[in-house]
Order: sequence, then C-alpha cells, then structure tokens
Amino acid sequence: MAPDMIDEVFLCASTIDAAPLRERIVAAARAGYDGIGLRPGHLARAQAEGADTDEIRSELALHDLEVFEVGFLSDWWLPDGENAKSLAHEASLHSLKNALGGRHMMVIAGPLDRGLNAVAERFRGVCRRAAEHDLRVALEFLPWTDTRTVEDAWRIVEAAGEPNGGVVVDTWHFFRGGSTFAQLERVPADRIPVIQLSDGPLTRVGTELDDTFHLRHLPGAGEFDLRGLFDTLRRMGVSSPVGMEVLSDELRALDTDTVAQRTRDGLRSFLAGIAR
Repeated sequence: MAPDMIDEVFLCASTIDAAPLRERIVAAARAGYDGIGLRPGHLARAQAEGADTDEIRSELALHDLEVFEVGFLSDWWLPDGENAKSLAHEASLHSLKNALGGRHMMVIAGPLDRGLNAVAERFRGVCRRAAEHDLRVALEFLPWTDTRTVEDAWRIVEAAGEPNGGVVVDTWHFFRGGSTFAQLERVPADRIPVIQLSDGPLTRVGTELDDTFHLRHLPGAGEFDLRGLFDTLRRMGVSSPVGMEVLSDELRALDTDTVAQRTRDGLRSFLAGIAR
C-alpha cells in the first residue's frame, strides 16, 4: 500500500480507552485524524455526564470527524440459549452506530474447534443483523485462539457468504500469529474493511495476551515487516482506512492529546520512511 493510497486514518478506541468522549474527539481532531473508533461505554458515559446524542453528533461535525469503527463483539458463536449477553451487546453496537455513525463493527475470532460450518452459520447471522444497520462486519483473528491467522478468519468469512463480512488486518495479530503474505493475498481486496496498525517485537516477552495489551509500539519502532505488508496490500489494491491501535503502557501514562499526536506523528513518520 503506497502512502498516497492511505486516504483515511482514525484513532482506535483502545489506544486511549479511558478518555471521555469529548476529550477523545478534540484530541483526535487536533492531531489530524479523520475519525475515531468508539465503544458503547464511551457513549453511555457521555450521556451519564449530561450530553445527548445530538450534541455529540454536532461535536463530531464541528471537528470534521467521523466514527469509523464500533466494537467489539465476542461470544457471538455461542448457541441459542447461551448467547443472550452477546446479543444484548450486539444490539448496543447497532444502537451506537445508529446514534453516531460507523462503517464497520469489530468482531473477535470465533473458535474453529466448533466446526467451520457451525461458526460460519453464527457469523452469517451477525452479518445479516449488521446489514440492517448498514454496518460491515470485520472479523479479527487472534494469536491465542485457534483462529490465529488471516487464513483462518477468511475461511469463516468466505463460508458465511455475506457481502458485508470481511477480515480486519491487524498488524500486531498478523505478525504475532504466524500469518503470511501468501495467505493475505488470497483475501479479496474489497473484503478487508480496515487495517489496524501498530508495531512490536516478534518474540514473545510475557504471555501473548500481556504483550498484546501492553507492549505495542508505534509503526517503525518494532520488528514487524510493515513495509512488506503494506507493499502486499498495495499490490492487492487494498485502500481501506487505517486505524492506529497502539496498546502501550508507555502511552497510557500520557495525556490524551499527547497520545493522539504521537500516534498520528508516528504514522506520518512511518509513511515517509516507506516512501523512500
């Protein structure tokens, strides 16, 4: 993916998860982002503090920001009778989208040990319900699950057969879970609704979960072959929005404005580097 093919960049919810909604909006705008990702809890907190959805929509418009991503959904693979909590959360994601906007809904990997057809059937249901709210569904493969690679996630999406279903390319999970460029190239470009960008060490430091939530780096500051990945995405014709998702204890110690600015500057520096 050439730098000039990255038209839209947003600040993922998890990068500054604890920030109040208005603070998040202002910081993202000051840093030069095109949008943000949100979770239902962010809206609920703002409403509890006295804001209404019209005011929040006006705030987003004032800063020329869009909500790109809502999430995330888990346990969607559970059978009827065991999935009430997941369905309720799924409804809250739809409500968030209807209130403030959103292009795609993040859905974490389903366990393939339940059988591909069974998981695909459940994913099909998620996609069809999301389509009623004009949402794409981005399935995220995770290294500590048995849906650990981009190939595993694409098998589920392909078997589900819903046009709004796709695979998120999270660079951390891509390199830490053993995905390959050859696997990635088998996914149609239009079925990659989003790229989530961070860097990090290739070798595990603590547990996979601990590393994921605490040790991510700005792009170009780690060991991932991000240039090779972006070159592959470019050849494929992928031009999806890029979400900066840098889960880092170092960043969590900083104020919201500084985190937003550092992540945005980190992306600019990375893009300038791969352009040379």
